[in-house]
Amino acid sequence: MFAAIAALPPIVLLAVEGGAAARAWAALTGTKITLTAPVLLGLTSDTIAWAWAIFFGVLALVFATDTEPGARAESRPEPFLDRPVADAELIIYPTSEPADDGVDHLPIVPNMPEAQAWYSKGNELYGGGRYEEANSCFDKALKFNPRLASAWAGKGLANNALGRYQDAVHCYDESLRLDPRDPAVWHDKGNTLCAIGRFEGALNCFNEALILDSHDARAWNNKGVSLAGLGRHDEAIACYNKALALDPSYAVAWRAKAMAEEHLGHIPQAVEAYKQFINLASEKDPKLVENAQRHVHVLEAGLQAGTAAGPAGSGPA
Repeated sequence: MFAAIAALPPIVLLAVEGGAAARAWAALTGTKITLTAPVLLGLTSDTIAWAWAIFFGVLALVFATDTEPGARAESRPEPFLDRPVADAELIIYPTSEPADDGVDHLPIVPNMPEAQAWYSKGNELYGGGRYEEANSCFDKALKFNPRLASAWAGKGLANNALGRYQDAVHCYDESLRLDPRDPAVWHDKGNTLCAIGRFEGALNCFNEALILDSHDARAWNNKGVSLAGLGRHDEAIACYNKALALDPSYAVAWRAKAMAEEHLGHIPQAVEAYKQFINLASEKDPKLVENAQRHVHVLEAGLQAGTAAGPAGSGPA
């Protein structure tokens, strides 16, 4: 097909330019000629003009049909679909082509024992409050296996504890990129965003955590804290109520609810919630309890006098 198309332009050019060649010869010899419409193989110039149109049409059709689709469309990478192994935290690389023996073979995880050993050590150090050393262990785990989602999450917690909030957010993002179905990591990222005042982002994280686990009282409480940070106290109270429905002994949620009620001017409800907090947290945090007791006295005195004091701030649990 291409050979036939390639032969068409010279033929057409000869036919069209025949009159020009005759004129040139007449000028050289001094003879007079009478030109007629160029004819080639019985074709007039009008027919040849149509041939040109057909030529370009055929050429366009050939390119449209013979060109591979991949060469015409913009290349877009397919999303990488992680395949979770071992508690949805490991993403693995195949070390060889699968054997063609009719048996399913799992790819080998490179350096997994070493990565897990360093991760476990980092976890232990984090639990002991040795955050810098824990962070170093998580780094070593990730050198052996950069796709160990739990090590990225542990590194995020360690950075958060050290006050390196932006680094912590980056680590949580890496962990969630590898395993987006871990509600605990969504929750931890939300806590970090709350700590730096990014309440809208924190709210999105707690929503993701609750999609994955709607029975997490802490996530409901901290979603309420995010809403309160955005000034949406009515919605925050609804979240605190859900947290308390799941865990009526959740002292932190009672305190958060008390402060939201107080912000809205619901002083009797605030006093009741503060008292619940005092009863439940008396042995866990004596300083907070003492402050709450003094504040309740002020609120009750304000009720009697027709005024009320402002609430203290709150933070995620």
